Amino acid sequence: MNTFIFAVRMLAALTLAALAAPFVWQFATGDYYMTVTGESMRPTYEVGDVLVVQEPTGNELTTPGAIVVVAFTPGDKSTQYVHRVLEPSADGAILKGDNNDTPDPNPITEDQVMGTPRLVLAGDAAVVYRATQHPLIRFPLAAVALILLVVPLRRRRKETDTTAAVTSPADLTDSVKA
Repeated sequence: MNTFIFAVRMLAALTLAALAAPFVWQFATGDYYMTVTGESMRPTYEVGDVLVVQEPTGNELTTPGAIVVVAFTPGDKSTQYVHRVLEPSADGAILKGDNNDTPDPNPITEDQVMGTPRLVLAGDAAVVYRATQHPLIRFPLAAVALILLVVPLRRRRKETDTTAAVTSPADLTDSVKA
């Protein structure tokens, strides 16, 4: 196999692996992905960063300085945000964004905790992740990668001989009879 074909197939395989990785990770760990949409946690997280959020363990609000993902309505990802524990209390905690001057007005309870960030995809990694999650990019990219992986990539050689090539004994007998 020549170097070009090997490189194309390797790129196709890596593309498929990269497209599958978030699903495999989510299935194996139970984590989910959250895109940062506000500036309250700057400079820790920038708008557009993607957080890989792991499931809560039940003690996220006990450590001052711990970063937590919480939701106004328990379990509702549409109202989730990420802040830092400022003051733990017996029934929850007061949170504050790193870029905010004042703490959050209402305390958070443990049932509002969605989890904690395990990893952050920032910069180009976040841009690539978000782009590849859109179906109009994801499916055509996967289709092209699959095609490049399975379709034979050979250069066709032009025949320089103008005479018909004999390919089987039947062809040979037909040419002898003629």
